[in-house]
Amino acid sequence: MNLKGKVTVIVGGEGPLGREVSKKFLAEGAKVLIGWYAQQEWEEAKELLSDYKGQFSDLQVDATKEDQVQKLMEKAKTTFGSIDVLLHMVGMVHIGPMLWETDTAVLDRLIDTNLKSAFLCAKHAIKIMLEKKSGRIVVFPARVAVEPQPRFGAYALSKAGLITLTQVLREELKDTHITANAVMPSVMDTWRTRKMPHAEPEKWVKPSDVADLLYCLCSDESNALSGSILKVFGKL
Repeated sequence: MNLKGKVTVIVGGEGPLGREVSKKFLAEGAKVLIGWYAQQEWEEAKELLSDYKGQFSDLQVDATKEDQVQKLMEKAKTTFGSIDVLLHMVGMVHIGPMLWETDTAVLDRLIDTNLKSAFLCAKHAIKIMLEKKSGRIVVFPARVAVEPQPRFGAYALSKAGLITLTQVLREELKDTHITANAVMPSVMDTWRTRKMPHAEPEKWVKPSDVADLLYCLCSDESNALSGSILKVFGKL
């Protein structure tokens, strides 16, 4: 497996998983464009990537806005020549009231953040990938999308759409070498989740393990795998 020189767009690269994946791909020689939204988190993330200056570029982006997403993908092409890998890591978690008590505005925001942003990123990355008919697309649905729990209803609805997106892209791209897959972690062991009540980090998935999986998934050896939902649940 070899990602050296592969142009990778990581959207949501300032988060805990995005940081780990960025380091992994850069260490393996990939050229990385990191799309980020939160300024303070990006400043922290950028410090962790200081050994790879010149190998990555970045751009602040609101991935729910089509013009900004299009600009991000065009920057990948103009800076590095193409797009080989798209990793959509934008996400908003919401635990709230029962579904029938949920404010419609909350659902709108969740769908925009979790689903619409993935659609927009895939749409504009694929247009570039189709120039050479090869590429990798990975999105991240949530476990509650297939195993619903009370008070996660609106969140589950917004994440379930990512499964359908993956399967639709598989069918529409099956005559190319562009694959679309979904990685579905349970709870990841991060500084955020460790603040949760009754935390059990020994049972959770480490971001570094997900990064290793993505390295394999985005390699040429995984060309036959598309439309799959990979469950990464750790010990939960």
